[in-house]
Amino acid sequence: MLSERKFSHLLYRLLCVATMMIGVGGYWLIQRRPVSIAQGIIVVDGLSCLVLFSAGLLVLTIPVQWRRVWQLLALIGAMTSGHIAGLAGGLLAATALSRRWDYRLAGLALAGGYLGIGGNAASWWITLSGDGLNSVSFVGLLVGAALAVGALDGAMKRVSSFEPLMALTALAALLRLYSVGPWNLGWQFATFVAGCALSLYAAWQAVTAQDAQDTEVWLQRGISGLALIATGCATPAGVVAAGLLVLHLSVRQLGQPAQGIAPWAGWLLTGAVPGSLGFMAFWSVSAAAMAAGIAVLAMVVWATALCLMLAAGRQIGGVRQRRGAMAAIISLAAGLATPILVRWMLRPISDHLQGGLTPYGVIEPWGWAGLLALDAGSRPAATAPGLVLLVMLGLIGALAWVIIRWRERV
Repeated sequence: MLSERKFSHLLYRLLCVATMMIGVGGYWLIQRRPVSIAQGIIVVDGLSCLVLFSAGLLVLTIPVQWRRVWQLLALIGAMTSGHIAGLAGGLLAATALSRRWDYRLAGLALAGGYLGIGGNAASWWITLSGDGLNSVSFVGLLVGAALAVGALDGAMKRVSSFEPLMALTALAALLRLYSVGPWNLGWQFATFVAGCALSLYAAWQAVTAQDAQDTEVWLQRGISGLALIATGCATPAGVVAAGLLVLHLSVRQLGQPAQGIAPWAGWLLTGAVPGSLGFMAFWSVSAAAMAAGIAVLAMVVWATALCLMLAAGRQIGGVRQRRGAMAAIISLAAGLATPILVRWMLRPISDHLQGGLTPYGVIEPWGWAGLLALDAGSRPAATAPGLVLLVMLGLIGALAWVIIRWRERV
């Protein structure tokens, strides 16, 4: 019996790792254009590869539950389908396997939104169904995304479990909508309102929560709310920001700091350290808002990010776990390599969704500054710290430490 259990666990881990590797390997094939298989029934693009990698990592961090593997397979089927029926069916199956009824309700809303698009369009193929996109279908998709992020928990003022895989499912479904067609300003505004409300409320709950597990739940909801804001920007910069936030959420889930983490590793996962993946993800959302010319939204984003950093810093402690240190190293490495991630991993997503995106902002790798956000006129709207600034930060910190030690001895 023990050997069978070990074999089952090993097979579970191998499936998760294989999904991640397929996602990474897929990027080599889709840099120029998406890969179409079986006359467009299966389409692999940048969004598909990001979902494969992130979903595999999220399921890998969860205790062995074969129900999660079926959810993973259903999500993969949805995100690689070129037909609306396949997309809607995959979303419905992935959420129906959840044990929470509000996630199942979110799946009904997401699937219903896409089925409404297909029913009103001249074609059921995703890229040819733009004439079926209307406000009713969009509201269904936005409601489903809000429910998956945790809107109902906030409205009922309750603390319950959070499933990052369901949040990823909803965010991916909303991003896929850009393959159907462009959004109007009203839809963008509604997404901003929902994302701001969800992220601000979750950040405040994370700051005031007393239990480490509750804090982590609200932290993950706050990050997902920021991803919703980034998605609503409807720009390449917003897509990049959403991708970085998904990666940050996945790495934080890998580290599981609520179970105990070393201080240095905990701070690297908070997003407060310049150059870490979390910091670059938070910066990217603000930069996307600035590039789109919405300064007020950028202020809301940074207020939320600061609260999330504070809440994450408060829960550092407990028995140190090795996985926390590993996640922290990954976060730092990914943060320093963000220009490479943007160019190789996230830019294909915005390129493949270009038909539904507006030209009012983009994030580009740029020299020693690390990343540069450009507005519609290709003017710099924001810059992110690069290696040179990190070195300067280290020198200032070292100088401050020397001065403090000198004053103690004097």
